[in-house]
Amino acid sequence: MTDTRVVTATAGPEPVRRSRWWSWPLLSAPVAWLVFVVLHRVLSGRVWWWQVPELVPPLAFAVLPVLLLAVALPARRARGWIAAVTLASLVLGAGLSGLNPAALWHRAPPAPPGAITVFSWNTLYWDMVVGGETMPPPTGTPARDIDDFYRYLHDQKADVYLLQEYVYFGPDSKAIRVDDLARLRREFPGYHIATASELVTVSRFPIALQQGLDLRPWVSERRDAILPPDPGLPDFSAVKTLRTDVRVGGGSGNGGNGEKIVSFYNTHINSPVHAFPKGMDPRRLNRTQYERRQANLRALAADVERNPHPVVLAGDFNASPAMGILRLLPDRLVDATPVLGSLYPTSWDDRWPLWRIDWAFTTPDVTVHRYGLVWSEGLSDHSGQHLVISTSG
Repeated sequence: MTDTRVVTATAGPEPVRRSRWWSWPLLSAPVAWLVFVVLHRVLSGRVWWWQVPELVPPLAFAVLPVLLLAVALPARRARGWIAAVTLASLVLGAGLSGLNPAALWHRAPPAPPGAITVFSWNTLYWDMVVGGETMPPPTGTPARDIDDFYRYLHDQKADVYLLQEYVYFGPDSKAIRVDDLARLRREFPGYHIATASELVTVSRFPIALQQGLDLRPWVSERRDAILPPDPGLPDFSAVKTLRTDVRVGGGSGNGGNGEKIVSFYNTHINSPVHAFPKGMDPRRLNRTQYERRQANLRALAADVERNPHPVVLAGDFNASPAMGILRLLPDRLVDATPVLGSLYPTSWDDRWPLWRIDWAFTTPDVTVHRYGLVWSEGLSDHSGQHLVISTSG
């Protein structure tokens, strides 16, 4: 007789589910980026110590959320909320990215007869590196010839030139006044010239008013620290915008004489990065630079708000699309960016374009018919801004 044994199987303990090692950073990265975007929206342009985060490339606000979502796709259980978080950061940051979707649909009206051509350009210390000039050129700047410099200006065929960095710099980083008026008059016969600080405006139209906007009423009690005296160019620190009112023909005009006044503001907002000390020194991003930038924009905004004439404002703002300090511009100014034909316009560095820091704005009674960023042909680290405008009313 054979014994039969019945063996009853019992369930063993369930295996412990272990999350993969990469799940935590995968899930936390989208949240961290959303927090950064929110903080940037709140703090950029409002507190001086946020200047370092402001240097993030603008395109990151559009590209990084997409990359985070793509990398997070393997996390199936959390995919829904990761998508929600990345979408929120994309929506909040899209306006900071420098993308110009209006280029896909915006069509400016054709320019009428008598339209005005404007060219704005940061010249990179004028003709500082020409020939036997004793002052050293800025680091990395290719040598250029003064004839090429003026040929480039003539090629723009502008009625009004708004030119920045009409200045030299010595080895001690001190500004040195430029006097190239005789050559300018030879190159542009019949044009009218206005200068202030490091700015020069050359106009085919008669100049009714020229005025450098003084920053000093808009700075804090630390005025001497913010605007140090500079014997080589006394107004270099205090004047960063040149207003030039010109008389242009056509329209009902002022005084019934067929002319009207148009105000051109030629501006160079202070950089957030101080030129001295050199190298990766945190002192280059400091409160003083921030207060200079604020004072510059406040002086500009106050003058524009009081100005009853049509306004064209263009220049080097030293502000990327991600920098909130541009909110200090008056609300009545209209950004000309939609007229640009580029989805991602860049103006700096002209040799290796990264982002845009050169801008153009107008009041609503000025129509921008054409707007383009013009390569500097190696003459500067900034692209030029070429506009065709007309005024109404």
